[in-house]
Amino acid sequence: MSARPLDSIRVLDFGLLTAGANTSAMLADLGADVIKIESGAYLDPFRVVGKPDNDDGWWNRSPQFRFTNRNKRGLALNLKDPEGQRVIRELAGHCDVVVENFRRGVLDRAGLGYNDLSAINPRLVFAAISSQGDTGPERMNVSFGSTLDATSGIASLTGYEGEEPRISGMDVNYPDQIVSLFATGIVITAVMEARHTGKGAFLDFSQREVASFTLGEEILVAAADPARPNGRRGNREEGVAQQDAYRCKDGRWIALTLDKPDAGLEALCASHDSAAAVSALLARGIAAAICNDGNDLLRNTALQGVTLVRDERGGLVKGLPYRLGGKGISIERPGPDLGQHTSEVLRELLGYDDAQLKKLAEAGVTSTTPAVGEV
Repeated sequence: MSARPLDSIRVLDFGLLTAGANTSAMLADLGADVIKIESGAYLDPFRVVGKPDNDDGWWNRSPQFRFTNRNKRGLALNLKDPEGQRVIRELAGHCDVVVENFRRGVLDRAGLGYNDLSAINPRLVFAAISSQGDTGPERMNVSFGSTLDATSGIASLTGYEGEEPRISGMDVNYPDQIVSLFATGIVITAVMEARHTGKGAFLDFSQREVASFTLGEEILVAAADPARPNGRRGNREEGVAQQDAYRCKDGRWIALTLDKPDAGLEALCASHDSAAAVSALLARGIAAAICNDGNDLLRNTALQGVTLVRDERGGLVKGLPYRLGGKGISIERPGPDLGQHTSEVLRELLGYDDAQLKKLAEAGVTSTTPAVGEV
């Protein structure tokens, strides 16, 4: 790969779905050598959720998996097998970062938690991403984006007055997205510190706490005036005279915000196509924009590499939310097939020979075929 900011960083990636896997994906986008750990005994659930067919090799064709696992190498290791655990401990000595979002206690029970791996490599930065954090009475709660929207307070603000709370849903899972942005930055900072001091860190990321952090202003308002209604209000905003979305003649919607109310704006929008309405409003100094959907964003060439980009297989993958040197994401390799780089990684980092690789394969430790329970 060409020189990028994190070229000298290696990541042991246990990240699953979005919260963990997108954190490690952004590290990979920045040049880190990210080694994705899976096995036939336990796949990243995105391989199953995105199952395209029942033909052989279906687990390597999931669009959802490729979307969030570009630029990584794939290593098959069964973490439930003592030999798989032994290999992970060997690999930990050659890595700078661990990213994981298993249910709390999974890696500890396998002897692969922070205390175990940092004893091998004191400079290791261990990013533990979970729904409720690593400690506390709710640490073992099962969570999805919907429950995190609820517990963080986000759902109390989304929707319209008098209606039920709205959750971001599986297509967005907002708390998953934002924790990966926060986690990536903190991991990089912790690695810089570890290289300066020689001492790593355990990073405890609670998706619920990160999501609540984004509601700081609402929490302050509630603290100042507990009796104040603090709930859903649709598109209305206190201190803003008029803010809403209006349907235009071509059926598209535009959003606008202005300081002084203007009862004629709804009629203006209804009598003009969206592009013309936005032009007219901007000319009057009114903030207005077309409400874009996914197809609009995909066609917008200015956003290529930021929102979405295509890999060498033609599949869409998630972009990078910022540019480096004026450029967005660069796809050096598509999301790996299950265990695609197993031999390569074990030879390169641990010096394994054919006999050692064969022994692991025959024992099922490096299986690249899903177990019956995974199908």
